[in-house]
Amino acid sequence: MPHGYDGMGPEHSSARLERFLQLSDSDSDIIPDPNLPPTTYMQQTNIQIVNCTTPANFFHLLRRQVHREFRKPLIVMSPKNLLRHKLCVSNIEDFDDTGDHTRFVHVIPEVDEIKPPNEITKVIFCSGQVYYPILEERRKRDIKNIAIIRVEQLAPFPFHNVLPQIKKYPNAKVVWAQEEPKNMGAWSFISPHFATCLEHLNHSCKKISYVGRPPAASPATGRNSEHIKEEQNILNALLN
Repeated sequence: MPHGYDGMGPEHSSARLERFLQLSDSDSDIIPDPNLPPTTYMQQTNIQIVNCTTPANFFHLLRRQVHREFRKPLIVMSPKNLLRHKLCVSNIEDFDDTGDHTRFVHVIPEVDEIKPPNEITKVIFCSGQVYYPILEERRKRDIKNIAIIRVEQLAPFPFHNVLPQIKKYPNAKVVWAQEEPKNMGAWSFISPHFATCLEHLNHSCKKISYVGRPPAASPATGRNSEHIKEEQNILNALLN
């Protein structure tokens, strides 16, 4: 499903991610039993919804779908911008189906050299192409006390991949960043799931914060200059 905010207007922006997430029966109040095989959790849910940020992860996603012994619908948000983005690349060994990189990664942790985990003051969770402008702006500003983590699979919610990432940064404020308006995108779906994670860990941050576009009737603005202004406001709110 083509999905990504590039300043080209509503019809070029939104695949209505929020509507697909509303179809998911992922229970935000129940953390699955960690002793059960991961495939059991997937078999108990009705739909898969993902937003990949690397070619290799997309490859392993499709490979996983083909080789599974069961079938579940798979919805993939596909930002066209990432087809040509200079940072959206994977090493050839990441496609290896016999080495260490043989599986789809539900959550991709921080990739840069930043401060030690206990000195991180904010951890940003996001999904999809919004990750790259955040990463570029953080590097531009040389910020080392903010971590960025990508949630590649939204539904069923990957509790056991998200929990270790929250636990890793005990003193950090937890933020969800998205490019969609607040009443769209993944926010209304992931918010209660993250609330369960924070409560389970008794984390110092009691509530996840939202950073993105304000609620709107239209999926996106039709003016490129306004789009750029909105994106910069998001980056400033995240990194200031």
